[in-house]
Order: sequence, then C-alpha cells, then structure tokens
Amino acid sequence: MFNRKNKKIDQEIFPLILENISDCIVVTDQEGMILYANRALEKTTGFKVKEVLGKKAGSNQLWGGLMDKKFYEHLWQTVKVRKIAFAAELENKRKNGEKYDALLRISPVLDTTRRIKYFISVEKDITQEKAIDRSKTEFVSLASHQLRTPLSAINWYAEMMLNGDIGGVNKELKEYLKEIYDGNQRMIELVNDLLNVSRVDLGTIEINIEKVDVVELAEDVLGDLAPKIKLKNVKLIKDYDARLKPIKSDAKFLRIIFQNLLSNAVKYNRDQGKVYLTIAQKGLKLFIEIRDTGMGIPQHQQHKIFTRLFRADNAKEKVTEGSGLGLYLIKLAVEKGGGKIWFDSQEGKGTAFFIELPIDGWAKAAKKQEKNKHN
Repeated sequence: MFNRKNKKIDQEIFPLILENISDCIVVTDQEGMILYANRALEKTTGFKVKEVLGKKAGSNQLWGGLMDKKFYEHLWQTVKVRKIAFAAELENKRKNGEKYDALLRISPVLDTTRRIKYFISVEKDITQEKAIDRSKTEFVSLASHQLRTPLSAINWYAEMMLNGDIGGVNKELKEYLKEIYDGNQRMIELVNDLLNVSRVDLGTIEINIEKVDVVELAEDVLGDLAPKIKLKNVKLIKDYDARLKPIKSDAKFLRIIFQNLLSNAVKYNRDQGKVYLTIAQKGLKLFIEIRDTGMGIPQHQQHKIFTRLFRADNAKEKVTEGSGLGLYLIKLAVEKGGGKIWFDSQEGKGTAFFIELPIDGWAKAAKKQEKNKHN
C-alpha cells in the first residue's frame, strides 16, 4: 500500500505509474481541453504531448473526429450531463493518417458538490486484437461456405433414397437413412448459423429491403415447425395486431429472429406446454414477444445468454444438439436494425423474449451500407 502520510512518496510514485502505463491517459478540463497526457499518447497516436496540450481532445485536428455526430453527442450527454462514465469502441486516426481501433473510457472527476472538475480518458489500441478476431471470423466464413456444397449433396441423395426415387429400401435401411438425413440437417443448420454470424460480424451480409408481411412470415416459420409442435403437443396462442400492415424491412433478418426464438420455445418446452406469440406495432416500432412454458434459464447463467456458443446447463442436459449461436445471431440482427432485445425467465417456469424494432431500422441500415460502399 502507498504511504498516505508521506506526500513526497505519493508525489513521486503516482507520476511514475501514469507515465509507464501502456494505455493512453489524457486529462482535460470541463470543456475537453487537454491538460495532461502520458507517454503512451505518442505510441498510440503519433502526437507528442507538447503538441496536444491546450487543444480539444477528440477533435479531427488531433486523433479523433472519425465517428458520426450522434456518437459524440451521446458521449458528452453521458459524461457532462449525466455525469457518469462512458465506454465504447471507436475508430481514431494517428498523426500520419493511419486509422486504428480503440477501446475508450471517459470518466468525469467531480468535486464535493458534484460539479465537474476534470475528465479522465483511458484509451487502449485494440487494432491488432480486432484484426485477429476478423481473421478468425473470415476463416469461419470460408470454411462454412465450403461445407455447404457437400452437405447439400448428402441431403439431396438421402432425400432421394428415403422417397424411393432410386428404388425401394427395407424398413431397417430406411431408419438408418433417416438418421443420416436428420444428422445432415442439423449440420446444415449449424453451417448456416456460422455463415450468418460471420457475415454479420464482418459487415458483409447484404441488407435487402422489401415489403414484408410480418405475420405471414411468422406463420410460414410456424408451418416449418409444425411437425415438432405436433410431436410435443404444444399449444400455440397467437395475438396479432390487426393494424399491422406490411412494412419495408429485411425478410432474412426477421426470419432469423422468428426461426430461432420459436424453435427454442418449442424445443425447450415441456410436453403439452404453451407458446405465446405476440406481434404488434407500437407507434413507429415493431414489437415481438415470444413466451413459453418450458425449462427456463438458470438465474446464475442469464447474463451469458446472448454470448457466442453459450448454452445453459439445463438446455444441454435435455437437448444435446445445439450450436449456441441462435440468440447471439438474433441479437446481432436486432442491433443491425437499431432495435433491442431482452428477456424474462424463471427456471422451471419458462422464458419470454421481447424485441422492439424501429419500423424503418433495417432500411436506414441499408442506406448506411450503401453509402459506405461508395466512400
């Protein structure tokens, strides 16, 4: 511990610590003018400390200014008005013009009357980490794409044999063929999930805007799930907003949402359980609720539910098949459209997922994607 009684020791040690921390630390006044920066500033941004003192932090004259206006408005609203810490990933540029990815955290320093005295920002260069992550994602995308062709061929031949298109098969052989077909279907689902996740992560998934009847799309997904619903004797209770008209959206993303959530609601439900599906329009937002009477999510694992490859212990115990990518993919899709997803769950009683999406969310994302293509 530091000797709080010996101010001289503190005055020697604290500057040494700050100067030798590998992350870039900047202190500004209430208006964002730079008062102090440690040595890591030059390594991260290329600017010398003496070049930035007295200048506005985050401006495009220094190493910032690359994010959109809303980002900086939200930043200042958080630290200056709400007076709480702000954290985000962003893109900055070095003195030589080279762009880099950074993890930024800004905290306000308040006096005893809660007036802001200073702002302290800590910035970590995560360019290399992001590049490694991108390489992994690109590998998954490539591998998944290559796997689709042989899997499709297996699927086609197995289906032909099951249907008797190449001659009759006996009962025992038909059972083996059915196992091959079902296992291959699970592999195709996994590969499609991996491919979709990698495309969204990489930003290469195309957003295609068209008029979509959301209720009709949900009914189509329920039709695909009909055999599983019948097998478990699950009762469907549907509540569709009569005022909801077709919207301009991306059918692919909506299908991902309905397929994964409804499939989970059936798969992890109890026999003769219930699934409640609500689709409504609230102002300029689309609201979706999917509720089941199944096993629920253990309380101690609920914070992990949207993370990649995660499956709750009780889910793995009851249903061995599953990639742990469905909910992660849904969250990516929802956030792509400017929406939000949350849930309420009680183990042994069931789970409800709620989604709120701006009606024009994916249309705006499509315009942004198109704009980025031309830049």
